[in-house]
Amino acid sequence: MVRLWLVVVVAAVAFTVWAAIDCATMPRQRVRSLSRGVWVLLVIVLPVVGGVLWLLLGRAPAGPGPAQRYRGPEDDPDFLGGGPTPPERSRTDKDQDDATLRDLEDQFHDRDARDDDGRQNG
Repeated sequence: MVRLWLVVVVAAVAFTVWAAIDCATMPRQRVRSLSRGVWVLLVIVLPVVGGVLWLLLGRAPAGPGPAQRYRGPEDDPDFLGGGPTPPERSRTDKDQDDATLRDLEDQFHDRDARDDDGRQNG
């Protein structure tokens, strides 16, 4: 019985800490009903009840925002060749990675060709 109460208390503390951190770090646009400070105070003063109230009443659902999501190749028009690319396209990390990979492949093929000629490295 003591173990059960210990598990319940630890779960309640963990939930309260998570709810307080979630409330404190939530963007202002997603906090409903009360101000963020009042919600944090409620979560701390009313440990489990405050966290449940925060989840049900204070936290707005995430809407379609500007966050970029990963798109698989079948959803990426650039991968499918779905249209002309703009002439002034900025270089991205993916472009840099592709260029580095091509350079490494060229070095590998050059080295492999030298080995085929019978020359030894050294």
